[in-house]
Amino acid sequence: MSTFNEIDIECEECGEEFKGIVWTAVHAQQDPELKDLLLGGELNILFCPKCSHVAYQDHFVLYQDPKAELIAYIYPPTQEQDAEFLQKTMRVNFAEAQEIYPPKDRKDYDPILVFGLDAFVKMMDREELRAEQSQIAEAVCVEHKIPFVKLRASRARALRIMRVIPSAKKTESPTRADVLAGLDQLLSKNAVLDFYAGLRNAIQEDPQWHLAAA
Repeated sequence: MSTFNEIDIECEECGEEFKGIVWTAVHAQQDPELKDLLLGGELNILFCPKCSHVAYQDHFVLYQDPKAELIAYIYPPTQEQDAEFLQKTMRVNFAEAQEIYPPKDRKDYDPILVFGLDAFVKMMDREELRAEQSQIAEAVCVEHKIPFVKLRASRARALRIMRVIPSAKKTESPTRADVLAGLDQLLSKNAVLDFYAGLRNAIQEDPQWHLAAA
């Protein structure tokens, strides 16, 4: 669920003291309007009632989107120096939170740590572009009978690649050679899929590349 805190604020322009609401947790599926505000960079922006000065309140936000297999702990950029500690704390807190649920209801993917709302929005924008090209790639593969493997959203995010990965043969664990051959087939049918062209270049430059296990 989405949650908020009411905090005391002093306007940095006129010194007026007032109370404002800052969101500390956003559930994308339950509150899509909050998701839109966050991704639009408008979450936790407050107006001074006296001088109308607008200021962003930089606070921790827990973002959840179960459909996208995404749980993000978003900290202010000023806390990035504590990244190692916060990473450990996040894992411990997440594991403890999972203990209250029956095994069948526990998340089987890891949370991610992000510093700054801007960085999170950029990550999500990039992910949306990957998703769009994945949809096109899947349609091309189906039309031209190119085998492909479809990754889970969390796995693709961790690998920073598209969810739909073409292959030379039908398998859940394609080799480097399988993926390169599949990419060649895909790009021969649609050369404007620049994310896939970039993936092919990256694989060609890395002899050790492999599709990491889930």
